[in-house]
Amino acid sequence: MKALVISLSLLLTVPAWGAEGFRQAEESDNLSQFIRSNARHYWNFMRSEADLSVLKAYLAHVGVVAGDPHLGNFAPLPLLGRSGRRNMEFVNVDFDDAGRAPFVLDFVRFVIAVEATFPETKKRSLEAAYIQGLTGKAMSPPSSLAEIMNVSVSEYDQLVEDHVQKNTDRDGFLFEAGKIEPYRGPVTRDEIAKVFARKKVLDFARRPKERGGSAEGLRIWVLVEESSGLRRIVELKEYAAPGVSLYQKQPALDVWLREVREVFWPGLDGSSYDLVEIGGRTFWIRPKGAGLVDIPYSSKKRKKIIFASDLASFDA
Repeated sequence: MKALVISLSLLLTVPAWGAEGFRQAEESDNLSQFIRSNARHYWNFMRSEADLSVLKAYLAHVGVVAGDPHLGNFAPLPLLGRSGRRNMEFVNVDFDDAGRAPFVLDFVRFVIAVEATFPETKKRSLEAAYIQGLTGKAMSPPSSLAEIMNVSVSEYDQLVEDHVQKNTDRDGFLFEAGKIEPYRGPVTRDEIAKVFARKKVLDFARRPKERGGSAEGLRIWVLVEESSGLRRIVELKEYAAPGVSLYQKQPALDVWLREVREVFWPGLDGSSYDLVEIGGRTFWIRPKGAGLVDIPYSSKKRKKIIFASDLASFDA
């Protein structure tokens, strides 16, 4: 596919993608980490600087794309379906940068992200899997993914509970500089607490600024207690326009969110990944989940490499 030609050339030019205040190159440990954090700059580059003439025949094929496709953004989650029951679903777990754009450019970005860390992955396999997905055909998960695909809802919930216990005590969050810090910010605690009117709010924390799309805006953790006594950590991440909006204009926010959910969470309850207004600002709200997918970014073991390659095809 001609897209692969431009993907390889982009790998050589990525460090030159510059913008005022953009320090991802300096702050990244390697090329893979850099690519996973610059979705907004990728789409801006594609709009304003990239020579896309080689892809002209593909650019008219537009739909809702991931925007920031890489191996860490797809995983199993327990979600409510039409039956009213929670089931483990393999989904896009971070569609903040999603929206309308040419399919081929999303695929190019995915290939770049995979190529940067796992060059052993066969590009034809990615292409075949991606096209299969576009046609609506399901793909059975490879046997190498069995460990993450066979986790039950109860096992997942236990992992979440373990995470809560690890980061909290009876009084609230266990603070650690650079990881979980006391919340002091422009949005008041009372304003935040109103979002959780049916739950008991126990504590607030601030997540230090991260890299990439999460480098700007507030990130707040709220420790809440259900009527059953069960504790959960809920994350509030300040909304920013999706990365693809730097390539082309997106529809109104409510329409945009509906379209993205219809593509990436079809038939699933979206209330666990929603937008809320707090203190005049818009935030993503979602429970802090358990990380089931451990990407072997630095591993050279054959079993790990096979896992990553198979995961790349399944994600595609």
